[in-house]
Amino acid sequence: MGRFFGGTGAAGPELELGGGGTFAPLPAPSWKGRVFGGLFFVLAAVCVGIAAYNIAHTAGLAGRPGTVTVERCWTEHGSGRNSDKTVCSGTFRPDDGTRAVPDAVVPRALRDGQKIAVQQTGRGYLPNGVGESARWIALFFFAWIVAALGIPFAATGIFPGKGQAAAVGTRIRGTRAARVLKYMLAGGAGGAAVSLYVTWVL
Repeated sequence: MGRFFGGTGAAGPELELGGGGTFAPLPAPSWKGRVFGGLFFVLAAVCVGIAAYNIAHTAGLAGRPGTVTVERCWTEHGSGRNSDKTVCSGTFRPDDGTRAVPDAVVPRALRDGQKIAVQQTGRGYLPNGVGESARWIALFFFAWIVAALGIPFAATGIFPGKGQAAAVGTRIRGTRAARVLKYMLAGGAGGAAVSLYVTWVL
């Protein structure tokens, strides 16, 4: 622990958190720090749940397959900057030959008259196919990154003040938690990048 708290060795003085080092003094471990870290895990679990639900549908493992022929499109305006999105609607015709459903909304910018393969879910209609599944697989890997960000706080129990998050990460350097953090960040970033590339190509 000396290398983190001002100890000295053969190489002379080392980093001192909150003293001569870069970071301000860290607070003592508390339940608040572990809860703060746990919130990242909860958010990651939510992302995994959303990803799994959508992957199952876009891969054809759940829902009802069919096609939508686009009849009109419009822009939905969000509350923030760059939050506008284009959606389209048309008639959904199930592959099983059952009754068609009018005004099926597809959350994509499409062309009038375009026919697109979709999966009917409990909440609407999702385009299906490998490229669409890859889009949601990227969210799954993004959840790894979110969970990794919570590891330093859950491991140390420190609830950081302003500008102290990096210091908490430094506190776990060389530990098993740091190795897990590194592998999750690398795996999450790599997996998300490959998935988004597949989505872009397809």
